[in-house]
Amino acid sequence: MSDVITATHQYLLTHFGPLLTLKHLAEVMHSTPNGLRMAMHRKREPFTAALAGTRRRMGRRLYFEARLVAEVIDQNREQRNSGETSADASSGRSGTTRRIPGVRTYP
Repeated sequence: MSDVITATHQYLLTHFGPLLTLKHLAEVMHSTPNGLRMAMHRKREPFTAALAGTRRRMGRRLYFEARLVAEVIDQNREQRNSGETSADASSGRSGTTRRIPGVRTYP
């Protein structure tokens, strides 16, 4: 465990304190509390499975440790940045896009 506080961890500590509620975490993730709860329950994505590992119960209440949430966010950011290929970088694309049947997309 490192003693270095990242910018992400500092932001979470400043705005929410050492423990985040589900509502706070949803705000950080730009999601709804129910959407986030279901995503962590399903654990289909590695990111949401890692977030599920940061939760702590205190009685009936559910909290998330800011330090662990910051680590998960930072690791996900590093993986996304290292996963970008040179072809994606030269074309200006980052990642893949999903095609939705019946929806027209424009360049």
